[in-house]
Amino acid sequence: MADDPFPKLGSVYRASRTKSNKFTRNVSDAQLNSGKTGDSEAISISISWCSPNSSNQNLIQKITNKDDTDSDTGDKSHEGSKKSKWFWKFFANLDKLTVDEINSQVLRWHCPACQGGTGAIDWYHGLQPLLNHARATKVRRARLHRAFAETLEEECYRRGAQLMRFGESYGLWEGLDKKVKDHEIVWPPMVLIMNTKYEQDENKKWTGMGNQELLDCFSDYAAMKARHSYGPHGHRGMSVLIFEASTAGYLESVRLHKHFREQGRDREAWNHCKKLFVPGGKRQLYGYLASREDLDVFNKHSRGKSKLKFEMKSYQEMVESKIKHINEDGQQLGFFKDMIAKEQLKSKVFADTLCKVTDKLRKTTEENHVVRERTKEHHQQNKEEMDAQEAFFLDQMQIIHQAIAAKEDEFAKSQQAKREAISANGGSSAKEGGNNIMENISSFMKSQDKDMGKFEAERDKILKMHEEKELALKKKQWQEQVQLAKELENELTQLMNKHA
Repeated sequence: MADDPFPKLGSVYRASRTKSNKFTRNVSDAQLNSGKTGDSEAISISISWCSPNSSNQNLIQKITNKDDTDSDTGDKSHEGSKKSKWFWKFFANLDKLTVDEINSQVLRWHCPACQGGTGAIDWYHGLQPLLNHARATKVRRARLHRAFAETLEEECYRRGAQLMRFGESYGLWEGLDKKVKDHEIVWPPMVLIMNTKYEQDENKKWTGMGNQELLDCFSDYAAMKARHSYGPHGHRGMSVLIFEASTAGYLESVRLHKHFREQGRDREAWNHCKKLFVPGGKRQLYGYLASREDLDVFNKHSRGKSKLKFEMKSYQEMVESKIKHINEDGQQLGFFKDMIAKEQLKSKVFADTLCKVTDKLRKTTEENHVVRERTKEHHQQNKEEMDAQEAFFLDQMQIIHQAIAAKEDEFAKSQQAKREAISANGGSSAKEGGNNIMENISSFMKSQDKDMGKFEAERDKILKMHEEKELALKKKQWQEQVQLAKELENELTQLMNKHA
């Protein structure tokens, strides 16, 4: 029978190393100038550098305005670049430092290629960020920055400083190859259970486990179906547990496979050291992941619909790729669970807050209702009092108007009585022949009519003035009432805003 189909790490994953690396590393003894520390030698592990080519050195010379004495590559060219009008001050300070100080990230540097420009004030902690800046600059003074980067790289190489070139990275280890060896697996996943026959009947035919009996025996594992293999002599002692055709089903079948293997009852044990019975006479079951060859043997005596159906699928496609999705989904599920927990907490806080606010609003509404009822009662009392005062004042006004009317009637009656008395006296005197008396009466009448005309005019004037004063008074009262109503509105608005 075939070997264990369950993939081992050694067969599925393989480690490989690339034939060549893009960059190599040196470990060498280097003579270091350590004037400050007094040390004569030091061991330095550094990335091996390629010396700047002649085209770059010529570029440096063109940019830094050096004459023919420094046009060759080599020491003269490099030293000439260091002494250019742009770089000399920077490298003069660098020459004073030891290798350890050059490698330090504590020291801060300005970019000499940026001097006089917008980036002149920028600080770089250590030479590596400064070199990265010089290499990455593509717009302002790009060629000058590139020349500075070449010169700084060469200087650090000569001094034995640990400085990484642009685009290069440290690396001493290589991981797994991205390509993983694939293999075929039975689909849907199945676990072969061996030694499931029991005894021979009177016809010399073997009997064995039934479907439900096999499922119950392994109820801790989520198998979907059970099948048994039969031949000319009855039950062949071969059975299979069929799992769900999914990643979860495959992992469950692997879990059962591993359980058999941990207890020493896997494929190898069945093939080499069969122990059919345990003390007490019970048959000992064996199990392992089914392979194509296993199922071909299982189906040896099966025909048509009784044949166990299966396919061979890619492990990468059916399991591993799905596991990646499951992991991603699991991460998203964790994220959403956290988010839901936060939202539930917020909802609880909102619900508690809403409950408190609702209760407070209910109490406030009740209190406002009580206040409004009291206000209504007070307003009704004030209205009744004002109506009573208004009735009292109206009565007073009516009495005054009645007195005025009585006085005017009395005055009119007295005037009329005078006219009647004069007329009566004048009539009796006229009979006696007194012409002068009639003239006097006529003159009196005219004088009285004239005087009454003046009276009426002055009376109308007084009434008009009184009406104007009364109207002005009412207008003033209306204005005061409107102002009082506005004050009430403002005070109530402020009160409502205060308790909103």
